[in-house]
Amino acid sequence: MSDETPLLSLPLILPAQAQKHVTHNEALRLLDMLVHLAVLDRTRTEAPALPAEGDRHIVAAPATGTWQGQEGKVAAHWGGTWVFLAPRPGWQARVIAEDLSLIHDGSTWQEAFPPPETLPSLGLSTPADTTNRLAVSSPASLFTHAGQGHQLKINKAAATDHASLLLQSGFTGHAEIGLLGNTGLTVQVSADGSTFAPALTANAATASVSLPGGLAAAPLLLRDPADPDRRAALDISALPSGPLRTLSLPNVTSELAALAGSQTFTGAKIFSGTFSVTTGNASFGTSAANATYGLGSGATASGNSKTVNIATGGAAGSTTTLTLGPAHPAASGNTTIHGTSLTLGPGLADFDMGTAHARADLLGIGGAGASATQRLAVASASTLFTHAGTGTELTLNKADPADSATISLKTGFSTRAQLGLMGNDDLALRLSTDGSSFATALSAAAATGRVTLSRPLILEGQTADPATAPDGTIWHNSTTAQLGLQLGGQTLRLDGQQAMPWLTPPSGELVLTTSGSSSGNAGSAAGAAGRIDLFPFIPRADLSIDRLVANCTAALAGALCRILLYAADAHGRPEALLHESADLDLSTTGAKAAPIAITLRQGRVIWLGLRHSSTATLSHWVPSATPDINGGTTPATTPRKVLRRSLAWGTPAPTNWGFTSAEISAASAPAIWLRMA
Repeated sequence: MSDETPLLSLPLILPAQAQKHVTHNEALRLLDMLVHLAVLDRTRTEAPALPAEGDRHIVAAPATGTWQGQEGKVAAHWGGTWVFLAPRPGWQARVIAEDLSLIHDGSTWQEAFPPPETLPSLGLSTPADTTNRLAVSSPASLFTHAGQGHQLKINKAAATDHASLLLQSGFTGHAEIGLLGNTGLTVQVSADGSTFAPALTANAATASVSLPGGLAAAPLLLRDPADPDRRAALDISALPSGPLRTLSLPNVTSELAALAGSQTFTGAKIFSGTFSVTTGNASFGTSAANATYGLGSGATASGNSKTVNIATGGAAGSTTTLTLGPAHPAASGNTTIHGTSLTLGPGLADFDMGTAHARADLLGIGGAGASATQRLAVASASTLFTHAGTGTELTLNKADPADSATISLKTGFSTRAQLGLMGNDDLALRLSTDGSSFATALSAAAATGRVTLSRPLILEGQTADPATAPDGTIWHNSTTAQLGLQLGGQTLRLDGQQAMPWLTPPSGELVLTTSGSSSGNAGSAAGAAGRIDLFPFIPRADLSIDRLVANCTAALAGALCRILLYAADAHGRPEALLHESADLDLSTTGAKAAPIAITLRQGRVIWLGLRHSSTATLSHWVPSATPDINGGTTPATTPRKVLRRSLAWGTPAPTNWGFTSAEISAASAPAIWLRMA
């Protein structure tokens, strides 16, 4: 008979065996490790630095250290050491880090539930059937590319079959697009879902398009593909009801006269009587040779008057464009307007002078009235000064340095801000609440370029440090309540710079909660039931922490401790409770770690502490390793290092410490390590 079970290799109790509990407990431990197997991960190649009892991992290749040669096995931390369990075919394990299940096939771990390659039918939010093997109920369906373009293919077996897209309402078809019994494209519609009429067909051989149902009375629009603005419309909406009209083109090449519309005639045309042009486009005097044209010309006898109307009679909401003189930039000519006055109508919206030079003593724009003091006045929602080739410059020139050249910003013509040269050549920005008393906000010296801020500078808070910032950038991180400075390619904290050398350890290593001034080894001190010791610590860099660690040097059965973290108030005193760890067992010696997830900010005082349930002994920092706590009315000849308070072990730690100077003690601070995440 074997000493072990055939499947899980559990040790069996043999007849007349001494210390049967050892074999029984060993089997229970193996069952505890294997039943409901769930590992933390399957990517580690070496053991973690501080494993918890019962932690399990699938060893990844190539394994090193204490895991060397154990690839693919289940590594379980048991009794302070690692136990390796060889998997057998069919074992299943849940990987917590990846939220998936694995199964062992005899050689490797594989995913337990791979997706199927084919399905007989698939219904998404609606049942599929033998005809509709893919059924989808959704507000929309997306078919997107896998790299470049994307095709949706509908394939039929023979030319006489259908390959189409059917559009339904209440599961009744009303429109169908596709290859309907042939290889040409057909669009057909139906009012009842049973009788369909073709609306459009496209011949596969000739690509010609037919409209069997004809066109509605809306105009038929023809476009020139080379010039989309060149169009012609055939509109029958003006025809009265009646029989079919048939228009036949003559068997000649000729122009069609359409006197009611826009028309160009070649050769001489003479019209007698009154000549009216009602078409939308007409041209007169288009000869390219030497020519003279008269419009309203001829002598007028003394006492008579002549009125020549050009582009008058526009209705409300209409648009009229009047062009006078040659428009080509290389052409020349003069335009002379006689008379005593020239009036531009009140509805004039745009007066474009092109490259012409204009001279005026006063100019009011947008209804503003110019004056002898304000010779240019503009009333507008905005004013544009743009470049004429490259850049542009707006110049404000003064006669003497003692004069002013300013831009004034006003409310109701009362000045509220001024920017410019005010009585000297230094740039200044002044602000006012009443238009009479001004306060200087900023000035820049003309001789040195030095900028002076006359009031405190307020930095608006940023939710995070900038991803990239040039050297010299200063910002306020409102999330972490820190001031940052980019210098030498590094981010420095203006409110918590390092006063001594500091090396931030990598992930998994420990930070000592000392001030860096210690020159001796840590000592040890016994606890006392219900005693709490707090001491201050200032991180010299942002520290992301995943463990709080204490060190038991003399154990005591049943003894426990907890590690505390308190924030500091504006005076540096302990205030709000940030964290109280779970119970740490001091019945054995060695490092005692409590999990935590917190980031301690550079330069921000925090208070660390230990509370005891009994008199087990823990490591303590030497007095010179931690800051002194100030206070008292007489000189203190012994440095005071901790705040000491008594609190029953079963009572929760205070949510707000409530500092009192009577709790300051000369005892050394407990040694606490922080492990980097």
